[in-house]
Amino acid sequence: MSSPTSFANGELRVTPDRTLRLSVFEPEEIRGEVATIVFIPGFKGFKDWGGWPWFCSLICKAGFRVVSMNPTMCGVGPALDEFDEPEKFSQQTLTHDLEDLNALFHSEWIPSANPVFLLGHSRGGIVAALGSAREQNRSDSDEMVDLRGVITLGTPHDLMRLSQEELDLWKKTGYREIVNARTGEVLKQEFSVLEDYIANTENYDPVRALASSGIPFLGIHGTEDPAVGTESLDHLFGGCSHPLSRRELIEGAGHTFGMAHPHQGGHEHAETAIALITAWLGEVIQR
Repeated sequence: MSSPTSFANGELRVTPDRTLRLSVFEPEEIRGEVATIVFIPGFKGFKDWGGWPWFCSLICKAGFRVVSMNPTMCGVGPALDEFDEPEKFSQQTLTHDLEDLNALFHSEWIPSANPVFLLGHSRGGIVAALGSAREQNRSDSDEMVDLRGVITLGTPHDLMRLSQEELDLWKKTGYREIVNARTGEVLKQEFSVLEDYIANTENYDPVRALASSGIPFLGIHGTEDPAVGTESLDHLFGGCSHPLSRRELIEGAGHTFGMAHPHQGGHEHAETAIALITAWLGEVIQR
């Protein structure tokens, strides 16, 4: 992993009031076809959180182009490292995230001739799974990107993992409160988010999406993940039939694979994940 890289930030207007903010990590020594890896952060996550820039830069140094994105409704706006758009966060749905991904696919930021892989952490892995199925099942093949695979990190198999009591309270109050553990800030999530999920439960099923996309899948999970149990990886992998699909557990790793915010340097669990990712990417591309 010694190839030098270049780095740039950019923006993509998805709608008049929604801007997708992104970072591009580009290998400076390009030899032949270079795959683009699109990184999607998880719930309450953002592209500049903790170790993610370091994580993406190491994937890039292995010879891949990486585009990391902040979904337009994630709540992190121009500030890039704080929730300066809480009203957007309160209304974020998977539909918004998929619209963002589609806009990115068909923008100048994604070279149309090169292979693309989706890499998502936690909720971002659900977006990656759903986005892969939508792209692979397009009726107009001329508009498809060359999507070669999906990678998930600590991803749940079901978005709404709440008790009935929590759901009832959410409906009663019209919102639910979510604490940002780092800052203590209390964020809100409107009841309309739950209504959207209920109305689109089948369309928001990552297990079914991965099975229907028909492309290779790499699922990585920490054995000590306190947020998402390893059984979620079993569910996600269950319907995958592609011979290059892989299921990997990292012993002792938690939900963020040893990374923290602010960034405190590399961690062996994250480095193991990077090694698994880059080796698998090479295997899939060579086929």
